[in-house]
Amino acid sequence: MEFREADLEVEKHLKKWLHSTQSTPINRSVSGFIGQAGNSLDLLSDARIAAFIYNFTEGNYYYFNDYFVHLMNTNRDYIKRAGIRIMQERVHTEDFLKCLNITQQALREFELMKEAERESTQFRFFFRLRLASGEYAWVMQSNRHVKWDPLHPSLDLAYIIELFNQSHPFKVMGVLQTSRRSLEIFPSGEVELLTQLTPREMEILRLIAGGLASKEISDKLIISGNTVKSHRKNILQKLKVKNMMQAVNMLDMLGR
Repeated sequence: MEFREADLEVEKHLKKWLHSTQSTPINRSVSGFIGQAGNSLDLLSDARIAAFIYNFTEGNYYYFNDYFVHLMNTNRDYIKRAGIRIMQERVHTEDFLKCLNITQQALREFELMKEAERESTQFRFFFRLRLASGEYAWVMQSNRHVKWDPLHPSLDLAYIIELFNQSHPFKVMGVLQTSRRSLEIFPSGEVELLTQLTPREMEILRLIAGGLASKEISDKLIISGNTVKSHRKNILQKLKVKNMMQAVNMLDMLGR
């Protein structure tokens, strides 16, 4: 009975998520992009990277490469029929609802950004995915917007990457370099306090950990000194620490 009630709760949240994301401003005509970039996205399969473009309006996928099929341990026809429910079936039950909430958060953050910032940023988050062996592995999903046609809104392109350090997946974050600014959104659990930071606060904490002073952060992010000061204060309060050195030490625990 408990499992049935849990399944019904997940189903209720999923239906609510599908309804709330239907109006997401994403290009509904992606054939041009796939025609131009499809070969490159297909080649990512050789690098063990699953690329996909999600159709928020219909609840299915515009595009997914062969490695996405491999990760889902099924076939293309089934993924086309199942849509987002393929993730419901494969993602760890403790992580699935978190993934829905995190995706919504990323979409909201993207909508608040100016176009140039949106197209130079990616959101990354982590969850456990069931492999063909039946075991769960940590993976990282990266969501980014791609502007390919000036007449259409940005396209939401996502990647799933298997993480090679399964004992502590966050340790690989520094290795996965990208030309885009990365905003990590942590799932709750062993880093509960860090999950309370907004993507901007997490970014500022990373810059502080990198040795930047408040003025340098202000210049880099093109925000006022008072805004940086406010973020620093919020970071200390949320992490329940007395100074920024203690806050940075929390990042060290993640192997950053």
